Amino acid sequence: MKKALSYIIFFIILIVLVAAYADRVVKADEGYTAPEIEMLANDSVNVSLDKLRGKYVLVNFWDSSNAVSRIAAGEYDRFLHANNGDSFSLLSINTDENPELFKEIVKKDNLDSSTQFHISDAKARNLSENYRLDSGFSSYLIDPQGKIVAVNPSVTTLEKYLSQH
Repeated sequence: MKKALSYIIFFIILIVLVAAYADRVVKADEGYTAPEIEMLANDSVNVSLDKLRGKYVLVNFWDSSNAVSRIAAGEYDRFLHANNGDSFSLLSINTDENPELFKEIVKKDNLDSSTQFHISDAKARNLSENYRLDSGFSSYLIDPQGKIVAVNPSVTTLEKYLSQH
């Protein structure tokens, strides 16, 4: 009887701990609601995912020292312009330490400055935790209801989703 009671107490404690941890974890993954992005960026432009609800949003995190993410920033930018950007929005968020480097790369890579945002480390902390940027840069396609439908989508995947809308 004592042994059974010990097992029951152990499982109750385990369930409570798992539930407490699960509430604190924000999931930036397919099928989950995208963690909110709200930031003051680029000369006081207020950027918020909540304001973009109702259409697809592609959130792309990149850094000049990460070649794959920098190439993706250019591909997504070209895709936006090829599709007039009517059916979706692009938030391309750069995390370089130097804002001047960011501005130079936007100019050099011919990126649309209206979709490119630079955030400092202090502003990026919540984004880094919520979108797990410490394990690499990723892109997230968010549907009009705010759910993540694709992580690191290819241009073909973007075309597929946007043709349905």
